Amino acid sequence: MRTRAWVLMVMLVAGMLAVPAEPGRAVAPAGGRIELWNPGLALDTRIMGGKTRGPVGLPALGLVYVFDSRVGGTATIYPCAGTPGPDPSLMFDAGETVYARFASSTPQCIVSSTLVDFVATSYGTVSAAPTAAGLQYSPLGSPTTVFEGDVVSPSTISFQLGVVPSAAKAAVLLLESVDPTQDGYSVTYPCDRPRPLASDMAWTKHRAAAVSYAPLTFGSSEMCTYVYGDTRFRVTLLGYLQDDGPDPMALPPTLSYPIQDVAPPGLRAVTPVRLLDTREPLGVPTAAKVEAGRIFELALGSQVGDSTTAVALNVTVTEPEGEGFLTVYPCDRPLPKASNLNFVDGETVPNLVNVKLSITDTVCFFSSRTTHLVVDLTGTYERDGGAGPQSVTPARLLDTRKPIGVPEIGKLRAGETLVLQVSGRGGLPHTDVAAATLNVTVTEPDAAGFVTAFPCDRDRPTASNLDFVAGQTVPNLVTARLSSSGTLCLFSSATTHLVADVAAWYSVTSAQGYHELPPARILDTREPIGVLAVAKLGGGETLALQVAGHGGVPDAGALAVTMNVTVTEPDHDGFLTIFPCDADRPEASNLNFAAGETVPNLVTAKLSATGTVCFFAQRTTHLVADVAGYFTDVPEALRSAALIPQT
Repeated sequence: MRTRAWVLMVMLVAGMLAVPAEPGRAVAPAGGRIELWNPGLALDTRIMGGKTRGPVGLPALGLVYVFDSRVGGTATIYPCAGTPGPDPSLMFDAGETVYARFASSTPQCIVSSTLVDFVATSYGTVSAAPTAAGLQYSPLGSPTTVFEGDVVSPSTISFQLGVVPSAAKAAVLLLESVDPTQDGYSVTYPCDRPRPLASDMAWTKHRAAAVSYAPLTFGSSEMCTYVYGDTRFRVTLLGYLQDDGPDPMALPPTLSYPIQDVAPPGLRAVTPVRLLDTREPLGVPTAAKVEAGRIFELALGSQVGDSTTAVALNVTVTEPEGEGFLTVYPCDRPLPKASNLNFVDGETVPNLVNVKLSITDTVCFFSSRTTHLVVDLTGTYERDGGAGPQSVTPARLLDTRKPIGVPEIGKLRAGETLVLQVSGRGGLPHTDVAAATLNVTVTEPDAAGFVTAFPCDRDRPTASNLDFVAGQTVPNLVTARLSSSGTLCLFSSATTHLVADVAAWYSVTSAQGYHELPPARILDTREPIGVLAVAKLGGGETLALQVAGHGGVPDAGALAVTMNVTVTEPDHDGFLTIFPCDADRPEASNLNFAAGETVPNLVTAKLSATGTVCFFAQRTTHLVADVAGYFTDVPEALRSAALIPQT
């Protein structure tokens, strides 16, 4: 487990050192501005007329939670005499419950972007000036993690605060549900006291954080937290509320969600790594097929990091027990109406899949038929770097039948490796090309086998990009790291012709990036979706599909898309070419198919200026397209939880 897309920025202001009073000057009384009392209900809109956007008033020192919204939104706490600022205090999804702790000597209000219920609990008062009876916030010099671990619900965890100042009356704690896998909540309290009825944080399968004031028992540093809902839980000691300290005016920090513009994720191409092979077994305890109708969850573990948003996987179905389909999707999302591979009984079908990671760094596979699965990692998409994608109109770089990219016509022999120069060709520059996306097609193979693409300055990995049988024509999109000289090596285990069309390249200096999406169907000529009526695309005809504004692709700012495109029920053998509608149709293909065959392939397609892509079918066929993500150079507005000081 690990911390993902939230970046926690602790912006604590160090307290001022105490200075001895000068003779003749008044000495400020010990104490501060906060007075604690037993929690009590201060606000509940459910008994005050129901859901509202606000604004509604809040107690001086308290905890407010927002819940039961029908849509996602934000809520902002602000001085009632002013106006809400640009940074919200809370963010929530539909149906999610979120909390905020606050302290202020001036009247505070809360307002929401959508209709919600507000409930607030009062914990005390806050005065404008220090009083002898008041408490002040004394921050630690460095916040200290006092507990971190996986918690199985329901559990009560205990932890030690260490040496507690004698004047401390309450601990100020940052609570984090880092990677929850269930809805839940927590309650923090001294272990020698009964557990309070009020919770201090709640979550709904999303990372959550809250600041808690936990009263202390004199002479004890042991605290308990009751956790309901499986999660990785972390407790950080920020400081104390105590009788005196470095700054009588100090108040505890609160959480806010400032907006940061960050570059969209870039590709970090890797030499392919095999993660799963149900025949071996690899990634599973025993060799066994994935059962039909069951969901298989694959953990990426150490293959991904804190900044990873999505992964590029080469997925192969082999030995399926019937005609069916496979869907790959993030495990914290519902199973979408989309497919990544379509297959028939006994067929071996590969396809590249770009898939968003779940919050726990897993990817789920659903197969409609019992089958073996093979999965190879070919790259990751990273927020903190990686190469920026540059889409191009498809261009043919290799065809051993012509010859293109090779000195003469001839099949690549079994066991041999072909060195393909990629940079400097097909519209790509000679330098600054870290990786490339190519549609690679095997055709007329002499026997069953596989093809592996890898950078020529690395050893050939134990992974494959295409698997095929004798005489089969198989396409697959390949995103591969290039060698330092811009070459890509193609190894074939069986003698075959090879064709490769470049669709995109990745620059180490570009600000462009890839925004992954949960799979969404934007075209199905059988339904109809994306077309006016149910009908096959006629042979020799071109279909223009509006992509921008559909399936999560924005109306503006998308430069190219990745789509899983499937040809089904074609009348004859043929091919399909996908290209931007404001460009000429290239001499390239994305899918090759036989009469009656169902063939899927991931496609990277540049968008036209109006956000369209065109599909040219050589033969009459039905088409299905599921969008998986888009390329953009527009920075993302990322909201990150931040601890900010209060005044």
